[in-house]
Amino acid sequence: MDELDAAVCGTHEGARYWFNKRDNPGAVMSTILWLLTLYSDVVVLYVAILGGWGYYNVPIYFVISFMALICQLKTMFTNPGAVPRHAQPLIRASESGIPETICGRCDAYKPPRSHHCRICNRCIVRMDHHCPWMNNCIGANNQKHFMLFLLYTIIESVYCLALIITNYTNGTSYHSSTAEGMVAALFAIAIATLMFVATMMYNQIYAIVTGIGTIDRMRKRGPKGNFAPVPWVDVFGVDPWPMYLLPTDVKYRDFHRVMGYKVATWEISPNPPPSADQPAPEGPSAGAAASVV
Repeated sequence: MDELDAAVCGTHEGARYWFNKRDNPGAVMSTILWLLTLYSDVVVLYVAILGGWGYYNVPIYFVISFMALICQLKTMFTNPGAVPRHAQPLIRASESGIPETICGRCDAYKPPRSHHCRICNRCIVRMDHHCPWMNNCIGANNQKHFMLFLLYTIIESVYCLALIITNYTNGTSYHSSTAEGMVAALFAIAIATLMFVATMMYNQIYAIVTGIGTIDRMRKRGPKGNFAPVPWVDVFGVDPWPMYLLPTDVKYRDFHRVMGYKVATWEISPNPPPSADQPAPEGPSAGAAASVV
């Protein structure tokens, strides 16, 4: 147990940085995602050098591609909403008649609309699914980053197809069999990516509008369950709407309400609590922590 808590990265509760090291296929698929994206960057740059399309398309495409990859990394390395061992049900949930559920694997409280991920080995709040392309679960705390990845990937795919189709309709020649082959491969990748990612975006919007995530829908837990639409502010936070387009950390107006549990202040902090040998924090924050505990 000491060795586990001493690990810097992982999905266990003592880890300082969230990173899924248990999913080898996920690591491979996330690497493939990066290779395909970088391949599209190379093709766009190479064809622009050959005069296939204007140079101005290169920086535009690179910015979109960069945003997609940053959102992918943010999704991968963000705690999706793992439930702490000492989580407790909210008083308002008990008063509303919502039953208290104990996870049989974590042996701890399981908030409403949470699921246990066998790969991360944690209960995840508002878990939608475990995505191997992200090498992480998609939950309450990283759904924004995942949706931004989908958005920028859709824009990237459409931009690719627009460039290729425009050249085809104009009868533009690439003057190189290598370039023609690379463009043909990029066209197939862009179509497949657009179809898959658009479907995933639909699933995410459906989950927010109805409150029924992918797992619950696959288990046929329809409107009869404890489901309600998820407020957009619970997904994108309370920042001004332009910040919705950037993969910044989500700031909640009421953390406990969104997560569905209550804990001590140090347990919702990204860092573990100080040990008994360390001095207690001073200043106003110390008083606030003491009042919570």
